[in-house]
Amino acid sequence: MLEKSVKVNTFNGQKLYVGLDVHVNSWTVSVYSEEFELKTFSQDPDVGQLANWLRQQYPQADIEVAYEASFSGFVIQRSLEAMGIKCRVIHPVDVPASDKERKRKTDRIDSRRLAKGLKNGVLNGIYVPSISQQADRELLRTRARLVEDTIMVKIESNLF
Repeated sequence: MLEKSVKVNTFNGQKLYVGLDVHVNSWTVSVYSEEFELKTFSQDPDVGQLANWLRQQYPQADIEVAYEASFSGFVIQRSLEAMGIKCRVIHPVDVPASDKERKRKTDRIDSRRLAKGLKNGVLNGIYVPSISQQADRELLRTRARLVEDTIMVKIESNLF
């Protein structure tokens, strides 16, 4: 009698490095192992979808994600960390690139650069403030903007 055997790929203990190039309408994702590139693809901008896909494709892997600081702020980082996936926010100028990569800039190249930088250990994340620290900073920035606007209105109205 023949028995069917199901081979389950397990990535137990393996480190995987994921580079994200994030935009409003889509994310480009590159996944690297210690040896080579596993996959590069685009997806909808959805943290849950990304986390579920990574867990399905690479069960029990030690996954680390990086993306460049941008309009999205720290939402992606906080969401992935809450789901148990390590994530770094990287200052864009800190991502090493060759001359060719700088001249021929695409989302795929950017996501691959981030994944390779993580793999090679050359990317340091920026400081991620707590939610309350971030709210305090926004309050101070808003106040500073209001003060500047008030001064400009007074100057334009010759109130000084």
